[in-house]
Amino acid sequence: MAETEDATPERAWGAYAPAGVSALCIGAIRSGLVHGAMRRPFRRVMQSRSPVCDVEVDGIKLRCWIGENFTEQMLVERGLHKDAPGIRRIESVLAPGDVFVDIGANCGLFTLFAARAVGPKGRVLAIEPSPKMVRRIRFNVAANLAEHVTIVQAAVGAEDGSATLYGGEHPGLASLCADVGGSGTEVPVAPLLSLVQRAGLDRIDVLKIDIEGYEDRALVPFLRTAQRALWPRLILIEKDHAARWETDCLAALHDAGYRDIWTDGSDLLLERPRSFA
Repeated sequence: MAETEDATPERAWGAYAPAGVSALCIGAIRSGLVHGAMRRPFRRVMQSRSPVCDVEVDGIKLRCWIGENFTEQMLVERGLHKDAPGIRRIESVLAPGDVFVDIGANCGLFTLFAARAVGPKGRVLAIEPSPKMVRRIRFNVAANLAEHVTIVQAAVGAEDGSATLYGGEHPGLASLCADVGGSGTEVPVAPLLSLVQRAGLDRIDVLKIDIEGYEDRALVPFLRTAQRALWPRLILIEKDHAARWETDCLAALHDAGYRDIWTDGSDLLLERPRSFA
Protein backbone atom coordinates (compact mmCIF):
# COMPACT_ATOMS: atom_id res chain seq x y z
CA MET A 1 0.00 0.00 0.00
CA ALA A 2 1.33 3.43 -0.90
CA GLU A 3 2.34 5.60 2.02
CA THR A 4 0.71 8.95 2.60
CA GLU A 5 2.64 12.03 3.63
CA ASP A 6 0.85 12.42 6.94
CA ALA A 7 1.50 8.79 7.86
CA THR A 8 5.16 8.75 6.84
CA PRO A 9 7.51 9.20 9.80
CA GLU A 10 10.27 11.79 9.54
CA ARG A 11 12.99 9.33 8.72
CA ALA A 12 16.46 10.68 7.94
CA TRP A 13 17.20 11.81 4.41
CA GLY A 14 18.39 8.84 2.35
CA ALA A 15 15.89 6.41 3.86
CA TYR A 16 13.84 6.69 0.66
CA ALA A 17 16.63 6.47 -1.87
CA PRO A 18 15.16 5.05 -5.12
CA ALA A 19 15.64 1.30 -5.33
CA GLY A 20 14.28 -1.72 -7.14
CA VAL A 21 11.47 -1.12 -9.61
CA SER A 22 11.36 2.61 -8.84
CA ALA A 23 15.06 2.99 -9.59
CA LEU A 24 14.59 1.15 -12.88
CA CYS A 25 11.68 3.45 -13.81
CA ILE A 26 13.69 6.57 -13.00
CA GLY A 27 16.66 5.26 -14.97
CA ALA A 28 14.49 4.55 -18.00
CA ILE A 29 13.09 8.10 -17.96
CA ARG A 30 16.44 9.80 -17.32
CA SER A 31 18.12 7.88 -20.13
CA GLY A 32 15.46 8.95 -22.63
CA LEU A 33 14.50 5.35 -23.27
CA VAL A 34 11.02 6.30 -22.04
CA HIS A 35 9.71 9.70 -23.08
CA GLY A 36 6.52 11.67 -23.80
CA ALA A 37 3.26 9.94 -22.94
CA MET A 38 5.20 6.72 -22.36
CA ARG A 39 6.34 8.15 -19.02
CA ARG A 40 2.83 7.98 -17.54
CA PRO A 41 2.66 4.24 -16.72
CA PHE A 42 6.18 4.42 -15.29
CA ARG A 43 5.12 7.32 -13.05
CA ARG A 44 2.09 5.34 -11.88
CA VAL A 45 4.36 2.45 -10.92
CA MET A 46 6.70 4.82 -9.06
CA GLN A 47 3.81 6.45 -7.24
CA SER A 48 2.34 3.13 -6.14
CA ARG A 49 5.65 1.51 -5.16
CA SER A 50 7.68 4.44 -3.77
CA PRO A 51 5.76 7.73 -3.63
CA VAL A 52 8.63 9.27 -1.64
CA CYS A 53 12.09 9.65 -3.16
CA ASP A 54 15.23 11.07 -1.59
CA VAL A 55 17.41 12.51 -4.34
CA GLU A 56 20.52 14.66 -4.47
CA VAL A 57 20.60 17.36 -7.15
CA ASP A 58 23.89 19.18 -7.66
CA GLY A 59 24.83 18.59 -4.04
CA ILE A 60 21.43 19.62 -2.62
CA LYS A 61 19.49 16.97 -0.68
CA LEU A 62 15.76 16.81 -1.39
CA ARG A 63 12.87 14.61 -0.33
CA CYS A 64 10.37 14.58 -3.19
CA TRP A 65 6.84 13.26 -3.52
CA ILE A 66 5.79 11.64 -6.77
CA GLY A 67 2.57 12.38 -8.60
CA GLU A 68 1.26 15.73 -7.33
CA ASN A 69 3.94 18.40 -7.70
CA PHE A 70 5.56 18.96 -11.09
CA THR A 71 8.71 20.47 -9.57
CA GLU A 72 9.36 17.45 -7.37
CA GLN A 73 8.45 15.04 -10.16
CA MET A 74 11.03 16.64 -12.47
CA LEU A 75 13.68 16.68 -9.75
CA VAL A 76 13.35 12.92 -9.44
CA GLU A 77 13.15 12.24 -13.16
CA ARG A 78 15.44 14.86 -14.68
CA GLY A 79 17.22 16.88 -12.02
CA LEU A 80 16.90 20.64 -12.30
CA HIS A 81 15.49 20.43 -15.85
CA LYS A 82 13.43 23.57 -16.59
CA ASP A 83 14.55 25.30 -13.38
CA ALA A 84 18.24 25.03 -14.26
CA PRO A 85 18.56 28.43 -16.06
CA GLY A 86 16.86 30.32 -13.22
CA ILE A 87 18.86 28.49 -10.54
CA ARG A 88 22.15 29.16 -12.34
CA ARG A 89 21.28 32.83 -12.78
CA ILE A 90 20.40 33.16 -9.08
CA GLU A 91 23.68 31.49 -8.13
CA SER A 92 25.60 33.88 -10.39
CA VAL A 93 24.18 37.06 -8.81
CA LEU A 94 24.32 36.02 -5.14
CA ALA A 95 27.44 36.44 -3.02
CA PRO A 96 28.35 35.26 0.48
CA GLY A 97 26.51 37.36 3.05
CA ASP A 98 23.68 38.36 0.70
CA VAL A 99 19.95 38.34 1.50
CA PHE A 100 17.55 36.27 -0.61
CA VAL A 101 13.74 36.25 -0.39
CA ASP A 102 11.77 33.40 -1.98
CA ILE A 103 8.03 34.10 -2.43
CA GLY A 104 6.27 30.89 -3.36
CA ALA A 105 9.05 28.63 -2.12
CA ASN A 106 7.39 25.36 -3.21
CA CYS A 107 9.54 22.49 -1.90
CA GLY A 108 12.47 24.83 -1.20
CA LEU A 109 14.45 24.34 -4.41
CA PHE A 110 15.48 27.97 -5.02
CA THR A 111 15.70 28.52 -1.27
CA LEU A 112 18.33 25.82 -0.85
CA PHE A 113 20.50 26.81 -3.81
CA ALA A 114 20.36 30.41 -2.63
CA ALA A 115 21.22 29.35 0.94
CA ARG A 116 24.33 27.62 -0.36
CA ALA A 117 25.30 30.67 -2.41
CA VAL A 118 24.92 33.21 0.42
CA GLY A 119 26.54 30.96 3.01
CA PRO A 120 26.00 30.95 6.76
CA LYS A 121 26.62 34.70 7.02
CA GLY A 122 23.76 35.40 4.59
CA ARG A 123 20.01 35.27 5.11
CA VAL A 124 17.25 33.46 3.24
CA LEU A 125 13.54 34.10 3.83
CA ALA A 126 11.32 31.36 2.37
CA ILE A 127 7.62 32.28 2.16
CA GLU A 128 5.09 29.57 1.28
CA PRO A 129 1.35 29.40 2.10
CA SER A 130 0.70 25.67 1.65
CA PRO A 131 0.97 23.78 4.97
CA LYS A 132 1.95 20.65 3.05
CA MET A 133 4.77 22.38 1.17
CA VAL A 134 6.00 24.14 4.32
CA ARG A 135 6.48 20.71 5.95
CA ARG A 136 8.55 19.67 2.95
CA ILE A 137 10.63 22.86 3.00
CA ARG A 138 11.36 22.37 6.69
CA PHE A 139 12.55 18.84 6.08
CA ASN A 140 14.71 19.80 3.10
CA VAL A 141 16.23 22.77 4.92
CA ALA A 142 17.09 20.57 7.90
CA ALA A 143 18.56 17.86 5.64
CA ASN A 144 20.92 20.45 4.17
CA LEU A 145 21.80 22.00 7.57
CA ALA A 146 20.74 25.41 6.26
CA GLU A 147 20.25 27.10 9.63
CA HIS A 148 20.32 30.59 8.07
CA VAL A 149 16.97 29.96 6.34
CA THR A 150 13.83 31.45 7.90
CA ILE A 151 10.58 29.77 6.83
CA VAL A 152 7.26 31.62 6.99
CA GLN A 153 3.93 29.93 6.32
CA ALA A 154 1.86 32.67 4.69
CA ALA A 155 0.59 33.99 1.41
CA VAL A 156 1.75 37.44 0.34
CA GLY A 157 -0.97 39.98 -0.38
CA ALA A 158 -1.91 43.63 0.00
CA GLU A 159 -2.92 43.46 3.67
CA ASP A 160 -3.00 41.23 6.74
CA GLY A 161 -5.81 38.71 6.95
CA SER A 162 -6.65 35.30 5.55
CA ALA A 163 -7.67 33.93 2.17
CA THR A 164 -8.45 30.67 0.39
CA LEU A 165 -5.56 28.89 -1.26
CA TYR A 166 -6.95 26.93 -4.20
CA GLY A 167 -5.55 23.87 -5.92
CA GLY A 168 -4.88 21.81 -2.83
CA GLU A 169 -4.56 18.57 -4.83
CA HIS A 170 -1.52 20.05 -6.59
CA PRO A 171 0.22 22.15 -3.92
CA GLY A 172 3.03 23.25 -6.21
CA LEU A 173 0.49 25.03 -8.42
CA ALA A 174 -1.73 26.40 -5.67
CA SER A 175 -2.81 30.03 -5.83
CA LEU A 176 -5.03 32.62 -4.18
CA CYS A 177 -6.59 33.08 -7.63
CA ALA A 178 -9.94 31.25 -7.56
CA ASP A 179 -9.78 30.21 -11.22
CA VAL A 180 -7.10 27.68 -10.30
CA GLY A 181 -9.96 25.55 -9.00
CA GLY A 182 -9.62 22.50 -6.82
CA SER A 183 -10.05 22.24 -3.09
CA GLY A 184 -9.39 25.28 -0.93
CA THR A 185 -7.51 25.82 2.33
CA GLU A 186 -7.66 28.93 4.48
CA VAL A 187 -4.20 30.40 4.92
CA PRO A 188 -2.83 33.55 6.57
CA VAL A 189 -2.01 36.50 4.32
CA ALA A 190 0.48 39.27 5.07
CA PRO A 191 2.05 42.14 3.09
CA LEU A 192 5.61 41.57 1.94
CA LEU A 193 6.86 44.61 3.83
CA SER A 194 5.45 43.23 7.08
CA LEU A 195 7.06 39.82 6.54
CA VAL A 196 10.42 41.36 5.69
CA GLN A 197 10.32 43.58 8.78
CA ARG A 198 9.30 40.69 11.05
CA ALA A 199 12.27 38.71 9.74
CA GLY A 200 14.57 41.61 10.64
CA LEU A 201 15.85 42.16 7.10
CA ASP A 202 17.29 45.58 6.30
CA ARG A 203 17.85 44.88 2.62
CA ILE A 204 16.98 42.39 -0.13
CA ASP A 205 19.71 41.53 -2.60
CA VAL A 206 17.66 39.11 -4.71
CA LEU A 207 13.95 38.28 -4.62
CA LYS A 208 12.35 35.41 -6.50
CA ILE A 209 8.57 35.29 -6.90
CA ASP A 210 6.37 32.58 -8.44
CA ILE A 211 2.86 32.55 -6.98
CA GLU A 212 0.71 31.50 -9.93
CA GLY A 213 -0.78 34.84 -11.00
CA TYR A 214 -0.81 36.69 -7.67
CA GLU A 215 2.55 38.40 -8.19
CA ASP A 216 1.00 41.83 -8.72
CA ARG A 217 -0.83 41.80 -5.38
CA ALA A 218 2.42 40.88 -3.63
CA LEU A 219 4.86 43.27 -5.31
CA VAL A 220 2.92 46.41 -6.27
CA PRO A 221 1.82 47.25 -2.69
CA PHE A 222 5.41 46.68 -1.56
CA LEU A 223 6.71 49.21 -4.07
CA ARG A 224 4.15 51.71 -2.77
CA THR A 225 4.89 51.28 0.93
CA ALA A 226 8.51 50.19 1.36
CA GLN A 227 11.42 52.59 1.49
CA ARG A 228 13.44 52.43 -1.69
CA ALA A 229 16.48 51.20 0.21
CA LEU A 230 14.47 48.02 0.91
CA TRP A 231 13.52 47.42 -2.71
CA PRO A 232 15.24 44.25 -4.03
CA ARG A 233 18.39 44.82 -6.02
CA LEU A 234 17.26 42.05 -8.39
CA ILE A 235 13.85 40.43 -8.93
CA LEU A 236 13.32 37.07 -10.66
CA ILE A 237 9.65 36.84 -11.60
CA GLU A 238 7.71 34.02 -13.23
CA LYS A 239 5.24 35.50 -15.71
CA ASP A 240 3.43 32.43 -17.03
CA HIS A 241 0.16 33.50 -15.37
CA ALA A 242 0.21 37.23 -16.10
CA ALA A 243 -3.34 36.92 -17.42
CA ARG A 244 -4.48 36.57 -13.77
CA TRP A 245 -2.91 39.86 -12.72
CA GLU A 246 -5.28 42.66 -11.73
CA THR A 247 -2.45 45.16 -12.22
CA ASP A 248 0.26 44.89 -14.86
CA CYS A 249 3.06 43.87 -12.53
CA LEU A 250 5.84 44.26 -15.08
CA ALA A 251 4.61 47.71 -16.06
CA ALA A 252 4.62 48.71 -12.38
CA LEU A 253 8.18 47.46 -11.99
CA HIS A 254 9.29 49.28 -15.13
CA ASP A 255 7.57 52.47 -13.95
CA ALA A 256 9.50 52.15 -10.69
CA GLY A 257 12.72 52.10 -12.69
CA TYR A 258 13.49 48.38 -12.86
CA ARG A 259 14.96 47.18 -16.14
CA ASP A 260 15.00 43.73 -17.73
CA ILE A 261 18.47 42.19 -17.77
CA TRP A 262 17.84 38.49 -18.48
CA THR A 263 15.04 36.18 -19.56
CA ASP A 264 14.59 32.48 -20.18
CA GLY A 265 11.18 31.13 -21.08
CA SER A 266 8.73 32.34 -18.46
CA ASP A 267 11.39 33.71 -16.09
CA LEU A 268 12.46 37.36 -16.17
CA LEU A 269 15.22 38.99 -14.11
CA LEU A 270 14.94 42.72 -13.43
CA GLU A 271 17.48 45.08 -11.86
CA ARG A 272 16.77 47.99 -9.54
CA PRO A 273 17.78 51.50 -10.62
CA ARG A 274 21.33 52.22 -9.53
CA SER A 275 20.48 55.83 -8.72
CA PHE A 276 19.19 54.83 -5.29
CA ALA A 277 21.04 51.56 -4.82
